[in-house]
Amino acid sequence: MSSIPAGRASGSLLPVLRRYAWLGYFVLAFGVVLLLVVGAGGTPGDALYGWWKGSFGTQYNLIQTLASAVPIAAVALGVEVGLRAGVISLGAQGQMIIAAIAVTFFALTVAPSLPAWLALPAGVLVAAAAGGVWALIPALAKVYWNVNELLFAILANYLAVYFLAWVLRNPLRDPGGAATPQSAKLPEAYVIPLLPFDGRLHWGLLLVVAGAVVFFLWNRSRSAFVLGVFGSRPNLAERLGLSRARAIIGALLIAGAAAGVAGWMQLAGVNERLREGIDGGIGFTGLVAVLARGNPFGIVLASVLAASFVTGANGIQVESGSVPAAIGEVMQGVLLFAAALAIAYDAIRRQREGVGTKGTL
Repeated sequence: MSSIPAGRASGSLLPVLRRYAWLGYFVLAFGVVLLLVVGAGGTPGDALYGWWKGSFGTQYNLIQTLASAVPIAAVALGVEVGLRAGVISLGAQGQMIIAAIAVTFFALTVAPSLPAWLALPAGVLVAAAAGGVWALIPALAKVYWNVNELLFAILANYLAVYFLAWVLRNPLRDPGGAATPQSAKLPEAYVIPLLPFDGRLHWGLLLVVAGAVVFFLWNRSRSAFVLGVFGSRPNLAERLGLSRARAIIGALLIAGAAAGVAGWMQLAGVNERLREGIDGGIGFTGLVAVLARGNPFGIVLASVLAASFVTGANGIQVESGSVPAAIGEVMQGVLLFAAALAIAYDAIRRQREGVGTKGTL
């Protein structure tokens, strides 16, 4: 009777564990939150039922969860391109804000009379370009001056927040006056139409689905393979024709453009005018991409789950009677902590393999 050597068995098991690691992270997040629920006087059964009912229990709740997941998925698909190159995009918040400012300026000042069939594509292109340009700040600083890219990306986020506060009180201030800083309403042609459901789900959903399909096809291309090689063996990628500068700048440009499109969705699909907090606090939530291990449809699913933690929080509060709705933000935080653990695990694994890490962005 033959037996499988222990080393070979563990080697064959590791890919399976990595493929389904996202499920473990999800269970970890829910386990921690259930402990908090019990500590607050609730029961796990009520919390689970309340989460499901609040997120998916009715058509309206399902639509609201999907609407919240759309911009998260857009950011996450871009983050995954950076992860393929071994860099992490922490600048999505600033890229979303700058994109929203750029689209607002374009819509209100440059071309306010465009028809809808031109205004919507123009909004997407302006947002993607603005997000990509903002992503160049930490990317170029890292490539050419070896500046700490993690801190630089966070600094760029703060700059974007303060710049937004300034433009809302000066050049883009609502001429009609308002109690809170905001711009004038976007021309109707620039507003993303809603899908025919009860809720705030707009046609941007189709753009995310198209992005996932494009990512799926790109994932099987030579460029995706070489970019993945750079993430683990940059010297080999150099011999395959991909330089360090091209890899980092290209990956972060794509991540920035995707975050810019998410900013356009928040502006034109949700708020319909520029406001403080236009990013909706979802900039860092795109890190859920790491849980999907490179699968674009897994990224979309992870984004839906991340969104459900917030939309389902009210259901948890109602069913438990004692747990505040803020538990939803705690659930997202735990999920992102699990994503950070996954990133740390990958970095340690590369170090043990003698490859080293490429840094974060």
